[in-house]
Amino acid sequence: MVVQTMNTYRTSDLYLSAFLKARGMRLKDKFRNGNKFVFIFDDRDDRKELIQEFFNDGSVSITAFKNAIQDLKTMVFNT
Repeated sequence: MVVQTMNTYRTSDLYLSAFLKARGMRLKDKFRNGNKFVFIFDDRDDRKELIQEFFNDGSVSITAFKNAIQDLKTMVFNT
């Protein structure tokens, strides 16, 4: 699920969220939608390019990606 509002970008894709977070997008909030969590980011002008990179084998530091996944999972499981 992907939803965009005027100043935020929302997605329930954990790995896309981790990629965006690792590439510097600011995670603003999250909420539960049924059995999924939706991550809300402050939107940026380059978000579409970042998403395209993600789906075309974009690169990111493995440490940053791992840390982002851990942060997101902690947010989900501590809710």
